[in-house]
Amino acid sequence: MLAEKIKYDEYTEYIKPQTTKKVNTVVKKRTSAVNKHMYITLAIVLLITSLFLLQGYAKITSVRLEITKLENNKIELQKVKNDLSGSLEGLKNTALISEEAVKSLGMVYPEEGQIVYITVDDTVYSQEYKVSFQDKVRSVFSVFSSLF
Repeated sequence: MLAEKIKYDEYTEYIKPQTTKKVNTVVKKRTSAVNKHMYITLAIVLLITSLFLLQGYAKITSVRLEITKLENNKIELQKVKNDLSGSLEGLKNTALISEEAVKSLGMVYPEEGQIVYITVDDTVYSQEYKVSFQDKVRSVFSVFSSLF
């Protein structure tokens, strides 16, 4: 018996499909390219979202600063109001007013004989004027005569 050399490479059963490897590598390359684009797009979306959030926080901070300024202004205005109301109460004092009137203006209080009381009747008198037809005609003629 002679030993024969069998070539496994020539049989179709033992041939490895080489074309499928090339297809798989191309698909992997496309998949990785799509993944790269997806990651870049996701990064850009996250960047834009974070920029909008930062802008919102900046607006909130500016509004808080404005509120603080307005509250300080309100406190100052309340102090001024309290000072002015205190000085107004001092000016409203009738004793001080009468003393100032007597000293600087030379005014004196009236005596009993100088005071006169007057009573006024509460009835209201109304005059009724009846307009007759002749008065109306006269007023119309006077208007027309003033035009000519």
